[in-house]
Amino acid sequence: MSTMISEVYTAFKAAGVTEQEARQAAEALSAENLATRNIIAEYKRDLIASITALKQEISGQIDRVWQAISDLRQEVSDVRQEVSDLRQEVSGVRQEVSDVRQEVSDVRQENSSTRQDLSSEIASARQDLSSEIASTRQDLSSEIASVRKDLSGEIASVRKDLSGEIASVRQEVVEFRQEITTEVAGIRLEMTREIAGVRLEIA
Repeated sequence: MSTMISEVYTAFKAAGVTEQEARQAAEALSAENLATRNIIAEYKRDLIASITALKQEISGQIDRVWQAISDLRQEVSDVRQEVSDLRQEVSGVRQEVSDVRQEVSDVRQENSSTRQDLSSEIASARQDLSSEIASTRQDLSSEIASVRKDLSGEIASVRKDLSGEIASVRQEVVEFRQEITTEVAGIRLEMTREIAGVRLEIA
């Protein structure tokens, strides 16, 4: 009677069942109880395996989201570098204008002794330089304004794209979590029904 439920055997004996029948009934119930435990253990293993797989899939999705965010940050960094390069170019143009002014100043100092004789030429040179500088400033102003406008448009577009992509990624994560929650709930409900069915069969 090592595999027998003693209480069941005793109850059958007290009810007037023969010893052989009481023994067989108790052993049958013991076997069903063991089988039920094995089924429950198997369901638990399957559930744990499913949850583990879902966790791994979620982890992979999160890694891909972080990678996408990292790529977007790199794109923003590249745009900032381009802006810095354009500013450097503008600074170089300003330096050229400053050099021209310095050259004019040097010319004035070197020709101070012949200022009267060269007054007309200097006046003409000043007029030409003034026109050139004014033209250069106007061109630079137009170019700088155009660059600022282009940069503003590009930065606004990048920000909009980043906002849209991040919002999309977040929505995908939320939907994925909802799917996982629904699936786990379905598995739990199915397990509950199967366990209830096994209990009814035992009863």
